[in-house]
Amino acid sequence: MKTKSLHRKIKKNKFYLNFLLNYLSPSNILIIYLSQNLDKLICKKQKRIYIKYKKKSTRSVARYRAA
Repeated sequence: MKTKSLHRKIKKNKFYLNFLLNYLSPSNILIIYLSQNLDKLICKKQKRIYIKYKKKSTRSVARYRAA
């Protein structure tokens, strides 16, 4: 799953969650499921961002040492 598709899924789930919270209680099973799923997607996206950052920073450090 690419970062853009993760971003789209996060936005969609966030919209659904906010909409349903207007009508349902926060302890509703559907709300809990959506919230947990949203947490998982956000964690995946943050992990991808971190991995991308680590790759970029290690390349720049290696380039700096070689010069």
